[in-house]
Amino acid sequence: MRHMCRLRSIQLVLAVLLIQLWASAIPAADSGLSTGTPARTPIVFVPGVSGSVLEDPATGRTVWGGSLPLLRPRDGGYSLALPLIPNPSRQHPQAAYKATGPVRTIRLLFWKKKVYQPFIQFFEGAGYRLGGLTAPEADQDLFFFDYDWRRNNFDSATALGRQLEDLAASRPTKRTGVDLVCQSNAAKICRYLAKYGTLSPTDADAGLTPPETGFAIRKIILIGASNGGSLRTLALLNRGRRYIPVIGRKLSQETTFSIRPLFEDLPSSRTGLFFDTDGQPIEVDLLDPQSWLRYGWSIFGRKPTRRLERGRASDIFATQAERLHYLEDQLRRARLALSLLERDTPHAADVRYYRLENQSSETAAAALLRKTKRGWQTLFFMDRPVKRNPRLRALAVAVGDGHATLASQRDLSAGEEAALAGAAMIAGGHFEMLIKPEGLGAILTFLSE
Repeated sequence: MRHMCRLRSIQLVLAVLLIQLWASAIPAADSGLSTGTPARTPIVFVPGVSGSVLEDPATGRTVWGGSLPLLRPRDGGYSLALPLIPNPSRQHPQAAYKATGPVRTIRLLFWKKKVYQPFIQFFEGAGYRLGGLTAPEADQDLFFFDYDWRRNNFDSATALGRQLEDLAASRPTKRTGVDLVCQSNAAKICRYLAKYGTLSPTDADAGLTPPETGFAIRKIILIGASNGGSLRTLALLNRGRRYIPVIGRKLSQETTFSIRPLFEDLPSSRTGLFFDTDGQPIEVDLLDPQSWLRYGWSIFGRKPTRRLERGRASDIFATQAERLHYLEDQLRRARLALSLLERDTPHAADVRYYRLENQSSETAAAALLRKTKRGWQTLFFMDRPVKRNPRLRALAVAVGDGHATLASQRDLSAGEEAALAGAAMIAGGHFEMLIKPEGLGAILTFLSE
């Protein structure tokens, strides 16, 4: 494996140095694009949670992905939250939001944050042509999977499979090869699709054979993948999330609680996740609903409970009993997702896997559970009581990309690990390694093999 990483490093340097020369040497007229036949296997990029723009089709308003919703989410993001309990007789307006494209760049006055625009520019510079999966054209070979990332990964895998069928239908070949580039939580979507196709979780668990498809997944490139889950996800569920540092408002705990795939991104390990003030392990089942009630996690904390007791957004967050029922359902799905992804199937045997790895950032590995007069506190390595105690901090932190530990990034099933064809260590944070020249060069190298 070390020899492979050294070889990859040499290849990455060459790819970054030569990419512009290579792109200029392959004009569109010589690439096969003018004949209507793509010169390369289509690339489909699958963003992680929050990576797709969401729009309200009734008003045309961007509810996620624009600068203002990121800076000042309304009511802590209540207007973004997916209702916990679907109403079969009436669709809630917020359940009708549609994904309209990847989040490219965020601009606020003089502040700008690049999101997926560098990826698009890099591959367009290499001769790829950007298209849309909902209406693919035969001469397009770079696509983004635009999806409602608030919904669970099973639903997203089914939606991706259907769009790949549309892509295959636009090609003259009998069965179209596709390469998937999967960022963060999207790794679970892509891995599930490769193993089980568009089967429901129940059918997949029963061992049913996936239906035949018009596409064949050739490669899956995992970037910042929390294959073994992330304890940071518990912090996001427990505290909410701020997307723009310092000046940005948070999405509330209630809002993050409504984002289904976050539960499937919780750590797969059942041990070593919590410790007490003496540094002694506390065995807590993170996927047991009673643990959430006992420790006041997420929507069951004091502040969210007080807000919801006032009757705020009851059409979205329902009653206390219904919130518990929703939690039970999400944790059950998370257990099933973990079990299915740990298995190997003959349907994924021909897929080659690649990883972009990162170990340059401190990453949450365990948390302190501390009992106070007001109840339990869950504290992470960045919190003062842990940060100021070297012994506790050593228990709480591990190397990784800031979201997923290195061990989590490498946590594949036995068959997937055997099919690992390449890996590259890229410096930078959980997202940043995707848009760095070294990361982009690594992806291009893997795709061109």
